[in-house]
Amino acid sequence: MNFPTLLGVYLAVNAIPDAYILGDGPDCLIYKSHFIHGRHDLASTLLRISGRHRVAFSNVCSRGVVKEHDEIIRRQLRTIDGLKESGLVFVTALPMCSITGVDYGRIIRSLAGRLQKPAIDLPPDSLIGDWLDGYGQVLSALVRGLGFDGKAKARKGPPKKAVIVGYFMDRNEADHLGNLAELRRMLSALGLETVSVWLGGEPAAALKRAAEADLVVSLPYGRAAARALARAAGAKLVETELPFGLPKTERFLRDVGKAAGRAKQAEAFIASELSRVVPRLKWIAPQYFLNRRVAFMGDPYLFEGFLDIAEDLGLKMEGAIVRSKGIPAAGHEERPFSVLCAPRSSSPEVRRIVQAPLDLFVTCWCEQDFHGLRFPTLEFGFPSYRSHALYERPFLGANGMLAFVERMADKLCAPRPERRG
Repeated sequence: MNFPTLLGVYLAVNAIPDAYILGDGPDCLIYKSHFIHGRHDLASTLLRISGRHRVAFSNVCSRGVVKEHDEIIRRQLRTIDGLKESGLVFVTALPMCSITGVDYGRIIRSLAGRLQKPAIDLPPDSLIGDWLDGYGQVLSALVRGLGFDGKAKARKGPPKKAVIVGYFMDRNEADHLGNLAELRRMLSALGLETVSVWLGGEPAAALKRAAEADLVVSLPYGRAAARALARAAGAKLVETELPFGLPKTERFLRDVGKAAGRAKQAEAFIASELSRVVPRLKWIAPQYFLNRRVAFMGDPYLFEGFLDIAEDLGLKMEGAIVRSKGIPAAGHEERPFSVLCAPRSSSPEVRRIVQAPLDLFVTCWCEQDFHGLRFPTLEFGFPSYRSHALYERPFLGANGMLAFVERMADKLCAPRPERRG
């Protein structure tokens, strides 16, 4: 119950509106975009009715892969570079092509001076990592490919401008637009201008504004890229947590406030946010949440935040399925419930969780894995094929806490159909 590296790469490309990806391999490369375009993300532009899809492929088959086909890659790179709507292109490969030892970086370098836009090679690690690795690889490649590979001198004085690196924008819908607004609002409260978000639906040219930042705010989906960018830009680095739930939102604000020399502003803003949010939760928590049994399935960083939310609301965790190869180091402490990392959907441990007498299952789309669940489900995270956001509905920060709790409450208080027979 995990996703491949290439799917994370596609999610990252989807979050950069003028980015293209050229994959060395057959046409199945384009079909992988169907996991995202028009299903998880109704605002995706990976595929286009004009036929100028942002996912391109060499169409090399099992017979052609043993032959030298560098010129095919070069020709397609020049074609994509010539498109008015393209801002950059990534190059990667399926394992059937990468195992032949094609050096895609060398092919790109052979076109030096003939391409007008950045072309960046990605490690073809489909057999090694998972989707979160793929997303992080794109962020790290951007540091290298957009000209941030030098070492700038450290800047003096308190930071005034910040770049957020490691935001996981898995779709361009309004839930993520709400998250981006919430992140910018929190940094603004600390006196920081957010010059860019990696990734936040910004084109390639806007991502280069990261060079202006005095402070790199590192979120967990892009740690390596944040460190590399901070070194290259001479900016201060602060590694913090995804502000999902009130405790991690407080930690986010305190970490950034301390790094920016604005700890007092952070504490004042936290107090203001809590005084606004907590009274709204005091009534609803005992009415709808206290002692209700829940389980979670999703990515490891949302899982860690969900644990805080469950504790704050008095929910009882019955188990969790993490759709990645592992959970953060801080999350390995003993828990009174099962936490399964990328298990087989047919495993007895998974069956024990989904057959437990739950009141709510907070999960990404799971109909392929589980049929006939007897309890309410709240679709959340990637992929979400049946839940979409038409208005700015964040799940990060204080406002995101309210919106997420409201969604859970709607599910918990909805009448359940009677089971007959």
